[in-house]
Amino acid sequence: MSRRRQAGYTLVELMMALSLFIAGMVALVGMQKLQVRANSDARSLAVAQRIAETWAGQLQMASLAWVDDPTFAPWLGTVGGGWTRPVPVAGRVGAAFDGVGNPLPDTALAQARYCTNIRLTYLYPNDFPVAGNGLMRAEIRVFWLRDGESTLDAAAGLCPTAPTAADLILVGKSSERYEFVYHTTGIRQHPG
Repeated sequence: MSRRRQAGYTLVELMMALSLFIAGMVALVGMQKLQVRANSDARSLAVAQRIAETWAGQLQMASLAWVDDPTFAPWLGTVGGGWTRPVPVAGRVGAAFDGVGNPLPDTALAQARYCTNIRLTYLYPNDFPVAGNGLMRAEIRVFWLRDGESTLDAAAGLCPTAPTAADLILVGKSSERYEFVYHTTGIRQHPG
């Protein structure tokens, strides 16, 4: 046997093995980053969906008070007015939510990670075709910032207390800045 075979690996063989190992580790780190990002996106989507479903339930509960006048029930008085930021009701849900989906009072809007808008439209007014037989479509929009993006108005934050109608329309057109979940449900007038 030659001496060369007994000496072990050459420097070139070691460098090749090391470069293959490093390439594999770089690929693993890249895959890990993608997995962390995908998990974060899935979590944000799940929280936003839960917020939208909570709002759908709140609007359904509010419809129980809708007998003759939709302004009697909170939020239902905005029917036909386009996108609105729902006014929070003490002890119930509001428009702004923290990172895990807990409702925030208007005094803590700087911590808002998710914001909610609603749009109500009549399918059947409460006096057509028969009085007391109203039906509304409720659209619920929950939005949050994409990674690395900022709000349209940094001073107002993600979920301002009194956005203008133009601000609410602009939010819906800013898909490069925000992520969205839309939820639609029907609200039926409670027969009194």
